Amino acid sequence: MKVNIIELNEKQQLSINEIGNNIWIASEAQKKKYEIIDQANTLQTKGIIVLNCIPVHDEKRRRFEERFLNRPRLIENEPGFVAIRVLRPVQDDIYIVLTQWQTEEAFRNWQASTAYQHAHRKRKTQQGIGQETGVLKNKPYHKLYRPITN
Repeated sequence: MKVNIIELNEKQQLSINEIGNNIWIASEAQKKKYEIIDQANTLQTKGIIVLNCIPVHDEKRRRFEERFLNRPRLIENEPGFVAIRVLRPVQDDIYIVLTQWQTEEAFRNWQASTAYQHAHRKRKTQQGIGQETGVLKNKPYHKLYRPITN
């Protein structure tokens, strides 16, 4: 599955190419390989794609992955949800949680939902992954993209 995407503010264009258990995300300047460590459903060439980028210290990768592999899996039941891929970087330290939604509104509704609050309930507590010493290198960030139709 290959899909070309452009950031909603049309600043950055990427290509996502999923082959087997790997995904390559490429821009004009670089191409990065990721291993899929968790997934649900099939990516499509329509809707909105959200790339949640999470910088993780090398020595804490296993801990970070355990947290994601044991997630509540509530997102899959949200209205407008299409697919998810949790991606382990092969060459750097930024994990990507790629989610796909039917619309930007569906994504925003997820962010405001009880399920989202449940999934992130420990975020600002001592049990939160960001509060554990040395797991995150920097603050996570996300960007929204839409597929480019030719």
